[in-house]
Amino acid sequence: MHNSSKLSLTILATLLSAACSVETVGSSESVDTASDDVRVCAEGTTVRGVDVSFYQGQVNWQAVKSSGVGFGIARVSDGTTYVDDQFTRNWSEMKRVGLIRGAYQYFRPGQSANAQADLMINAVGALGDGDLPAVIDVETADGYSSSTIVSKVQAWLDRVEAATGKRPLIYAASGFWDTLSGTSQFADYDLWVANYGVSCPSMPNTWGNWVFWQYTDSGSTPGIPGGVDTNVFNGSLQELTSYASGGSVAVPPQLAIEVYWARQADGSYALRALAPAEVTRVEYVVDGYPIGAATSADGSNFPTSYHFSLEKNERLFEVKGYDSSGQQKGRGIGLMDVTAGVGVYIKQMGAALYEIGLERARAASPASKCGPMATC
Repeated sequence: MHNSSKLSLTILATLLSAACSVETVGSSESVDTASDDVRVCAEGTTVRGVDVSFYQGQVNWQAVKSSGVGFGIARVSDGTTYVDDQFTRNWSEMKRVGLIRGAYQYFRPGQSANAQADLMINAVGALGDGDLPAVIDVETADGYSSSTIVSKVQAWLDRVEAATGKRPLIYAASGFWDTLSGTSQFADYDLWVANYGVSCPSMPNTWGNWVFWQYTDSGSTPGIPGGVDTNVFNGSLQELTSYASGGSVAVPPQLAIEVYWARQADGSYALRALAPAEVTRVEYVVDGYPIGAATSADGSNFPTSYHFSLEKNERLFEVKGYDSSGQQKGRGIGLMDVTAGVGVYIKQMGAALYEIGLERARAASPASKCGPMATC
């Protein structure tokens, strides 16, 4: 919601409070030029919320709402290993009592990103008014490298966004996030930051501002026995309502780009994109990895090619389109189900139009059947 360039100084601004659903988290003013730790305070009023899991048992959401809490976020699962047995109840009860609601998933890099994404998708479906974007909770490596984690997080984000209709949030804290490399690609995703015991949260590398801040794991709220994770939204209740209604998204859906691919006789893929006239350059990304780029000078269909070193049953194919100033103007996604001789594909043909079909590998014989963009 609030995006700004990375700050070079530690800034503590005064937090304001308004109605009963708004809470002041801290207030002071100073500039610390000796610290590399970038702290960013709220830009004005904040709205208090809680996030819960089965550890809180059966939450009395009516009491939570009556206490002035403005939103609730419930855990869907810990990876695919544990599906939270309170999520279904929490999800429906938050809606029933009129709370703005959200859902998060503790992400496990050691498990399938697609399987975890599908669990989230099946839990929340297409998100509507009053629903916050789905959240990926990134705070463990499970022994995997930065490149693997980054790739899998991107795959989760892409899959969940396509299915839910809202660009997901990333939950992160500097302590873990800053140990990762190659995370700059996530700068356009809104941040839910975790930082306890401070007046203003420390920004993880990648971001210069935050949308939600989890400031304690031991808050107290009527309707929830014991301590509970407590948060604030960086804005007013009206702004939060707008955010949950799709009125403010980090990178709103823009121009649709048609995506194409064709497998060649040597096993490589010819990649193509049909984009609006405003797009002068495209980037091709598969499963979170950039695999090529092309400009309009290379051809109106932005041609390039790529050879996968390993066969895989499923690949998420994305095209990002940029104008001459470097601003992202469009996006297209598709799914390649790669097998030895034939692949199932899902290809974006418009803002809400997809083509599903079979793509056969090109053979030397002129009588062979070709893929979507192959020339027989």
